Amino acid sequence: MKIVSRTAAAALLITLPMALGACSSSGGSKPAKADVQAGFTKALKGQSEAKGAPDSLVNKMSGCVVDKIYNKVSNKTLNAIKSGDTSNKISSDDESTLNDATNSCGKSLVSAAS
Repeated sequence: MKIVSRTAAAALLITLPMALGACSSSGGSKPAKADVQAGFTKALKGQSEAKGAPDSLVNKMSGCVVDKIYNKVSNKTLNAIKSGDTSNKISSDDESTLNDATNSCGKSLVSAAS
């Protein structure tokens, strides 16, 4: 009986990393929109262009971008944004969608401030 349970435990330990790896390579589950926005805000605040920008402006920008991309990009990209560290983690298929949303939101925030 001990041999059977040890074998089953060993099999589980061997297959678990493979199952987790499969989830991460497909992008995993879709994160909550609020978590994606928090990660995008963190990423924005880490950029030199946003240093010194008021928090309200950074929050508006991140909210606008996430609203535009949330249902258009992959879970992999959303999880990368959620982490706040988007360097080399954004899906190449989603780069143009993210860039378009960022440019659009930036222009609308600038025109609203004028």
